[in-house]
Amino acid sequence: MLNGKTVSQHQSCIRPWWHNIIVGVLLTPVSGVALILLSLLTLPAIAAQPINPTSAQQPLTLQTDILIESQPLTLKDIMQVPESDWQPAPEDINQGYDSRGHWFRIQLDNKSGQNLDRLLEIAYPLLDFIEFYEVSRGQLIRKIITGDELPFSARPIANTSFVIPLALDAASTKTVYLRIQTQGTLLVPLALWQDTAFWAASSQQTVWRSMFYGILLVMAAFNLFLFLSIRERAYFYYVVVVLSILVLMMSLHGFSFQYLYPAWPRINDRLLLFIVPFSQLSLCLFASEFLMLKKRHIYWHRTFLILAGVAGVMAIASLFLPYALSTRASVALALPVSLANLAAGVALLIQGEKNARFFSVAWMSLLLGVLATVLHQFGLLPSVFIVENGIPLGASIQALLFSFALADRYNRSKEAYFRAKENQLEALKRQQATEAALYRASSHHELTGLPNRALFESIIKSDAQQGEKTKLSALFLVHLLHFDDVNKTLGHEYADQLLTQCARRLNTLANQCAGIAILEEAPEPSAIAHVEGVSFTFMLTGDTRKEIIEATRPLTEGLSNPIEFLGLTLEQQFVVGCSFAEGNDVAPSSLLREAFIAFDQHHHFHGQIAIYHPEMNPYSPRRLMLMTDLREALRTDNLALHFQPQIHLQSRRVAGFEALIRWQHPEHGLVPPDEFIPMAEQTGLIKPVTRWVIVRALQFCKSLDQLECDATVSVNISAINLREPDFCAEVCELLNANHVAAQRLVLEVTESAAMADPAHSLAVLSALRKAHVRLSIDDFGTGHSSLSYIRKLPVNEIKIDRSFVTEMSHNQGDETIVRTTLNMCHDLGYEVVAEGVENAETQTLLSEMGCDVIQGYHIARPMAPDAALAWLEVTEWARRHIPD
Repeated sequence: MLNGKTVSQHQSCIRPWWHNIIVGVLLTPVSGVALILLSLLTLPAIAAQPINPTSAQQPLTLQTDILIESQPLTLKDIMQVPESDWQPAPEDINQGYDSRGHWFRIQLDNKSGQNLDRLLEIAYPLLDFIEFYEVSRGQLIRKIITGDELPFSARPIANTSFVIPLALDAASTKTVYLRIQTQGTLLVPLALWQDTAFWAASSQQTVWRSMFYGILLVMAAFNLFLFLSIRERAYFYYVVVVLSILVLMMSLHGFSFQYLYPAWPRINDRLLLFIVPFSQLSLCLFASEFLMLKKRHIYWHRTFLILAGVAGVMAIASLFLPYALSTRASVALALPVSLANLAAGVALLIQGEKNARFFSVAWMSLLLGVLATVLHQFGLLPSVFIVENGIPLGASIQALLFSFALADRYNRSKEAYFRAKENQLEALKRQQATEAALYRASSHHELTGLPNRALFESIIKSDAQQGEKTKLSALFLVHLLHFDDVNKTLGHEYADQLLTQCARRLNTLANQCAGIAILEEAPEPSAIAHVEGVSFTFMLTGDTRKEIIEATRPLTEGLSNPIEFLGLTLEQQFVVGCSFAEGNDVAPSSLLREAFIAFDQHHHFHGQIAIYHPEMNPYSPRRLMLMTDLREALRTDNLALHFQPQIHLQSRRVAGFEALIRWQHPEHGLVPPDEFIPMAEQTGLIKPVTRWVIVRALQFCKSLDQLECDATVSVNISAINLREPDFCAEVCELLNANHVAAQRLVLEVTESAAMADPAHSLAVLSALRKAHVRLSIDDFGTGHSSLSYIRKLPVNEIKIDRSFVTEMSHNQGDETIVRTTLNMCHDLGYEVVAEGVENAETQTLLSEMGCDVIQGYHIARPMAPDAALAWLEVTEWARRHIPD
């Protein structure tokens, strides 16, 4: 808020730029004379004065000190620089071509008794980087980074100059630091404005510049029409010259950057570098053609061709050369080009050429303006109105001279001009439509039309940076399972149609989730991005993980419903990987990678959503180290087995022991099996680990024999073990080598492991059963296998998962599940083992239900082999045989 008006209110008072250009077109003859008179009547810049509340505009030279970096400095560094290193800024701050960083310290002392709102203006739009620091009492209050190497939106106030609002408290001193670094001319005109005065001056400046642009457009239009009428190349070259000057001045003024390509500073830089030598190229061609040098003065013609060739090379090179080298070379080339034009005109004028008279008078004004601008860019001329506006003034005088010659052609060319403008607008529309189509093709999936991964990451990253702070974000990766089967059954054409239908349904369901991030609103709201193949992703925000997971219920329940396609009812299986991010620190690419890792580990989770945890990342430093250490632990026999007793309820005797692997890492302490067993499965170590466990379990069996105990020993095996072609043979070999009966070994496999490859698993389990090895389904009730499949497995016993047993003594639902499972398994001919028995009440309930075997802390915790044997000698559960 500045003096009761916001910046946007002041800006709204300025007429649109196109309005002023129209005014310039209409007032072309008058405007040139006005510009000449203005240049003669305008005085140099106002002398610097102390800050006072009534001053509309104050130069800041007297309040400014300057320091040039020998190496990059931070604000902290600059505030510690000795006072002696600061130098008073010159009255005209023009350092020429100096790419070093320059620091400016401005002391703003408001001695008045009122608060002042001011605008700090740096009235030169071609500065690459500007760092603004507002300091009060040694503390940084505000920091702004802008410059023409950044998008125009980085400017705090939309203006061709760099304008920063300042609030000056009454009777206070504030220090402003500016760090400016540029590859071009380091010109820093500093002034402090009242906001109303600034916007009035800015509006007036826009009017004058727009009128100048209008003059150039009229000149270009008239000469273009004339060229189309008489087909003389001189007029065409002149049109190119005028348009080049127009583009050049719009770039120098910062006008084109603000209104034409505010989001592309790279275009602003390269266009300015290109247009300077290109305008010199067109100027040389025009001079040669206008003066007919090829026919009359071949040496001057060759001179201009050489200069045009050099300018053309410079124009092409400007697209690739570094900014500093290109701008110096282009500006330096302007001197010989200007002098050659002036010299040719004078030489031909002396020889009596009439065209030379007209040419010399018309171009001398422009060439003098160009020369003044070049010398000003190099810091050789001061910043006064005539010097700063040399090219506009020279071009305006030239416009007056040529306008009389071109006026009679204007009326006849009007219709063609507007027709050309209409064609231009139509071409622009076609170009925009083509660009829009190309953008959509590059940012959306070709088949489903959903945003692709690149667009998803861009939108999520932008929303996280600009949106309100959130407590928690979650990225979900939905992967459709067994879609290859659809391809093989229906063919790719129908599979593509089905995938498109699934994508639409997924997007509809996602839009119903609370906290969903909408990626785009048109042509229809899209919350889902098509990552790749049959994988999709979306983003949710919320307060807690539980709340976010609960918000996905409409989606997971909807996807679980069958989909109607081609008269078929298809069950679409899927799995979801999920990763979380705290606050607005959202990195979509990292979250996607974590969600993919979670998806890969989904078989270790219960339910359809696999949540990422750092320990499941196979590429984390800890896991990489543990993989190496696990291999070494196997080699050096540094793993251990503990044994937990299993009690037969009917005989109240020990029925068996479950072997549980333990790893006491020398650095990380006890590493749980659920961390290193998945790692062993991924790295191929599961085979030697399983072999090690079976060997130690069989050795424990032999120790039991010494106590005349023929209890069984249970060993957990992996799904990967079931895929080994020689697994059964290897188990039998180990049994024979240790002289242990096959009935004494129980191999436990989870439902998920048995379902991983049903056909092969069934074959391996059948072979083990024929070898008289006992088989058990572990964690029963937590998987998703069908009873029809479980019934086909050649297993001896079913182990009810502890999650149902532990709470059954005071949870009616768990008790019902356990009772039903017991009855069903007994009816199918299986023995039932209940693990997780923690108290006597649970034991009693299981006994009443007819459970065969129990296991849990109520009986005993897992023990080392020696401790287990010692327990067996003293426990009341000790027995000498296994009941039939």
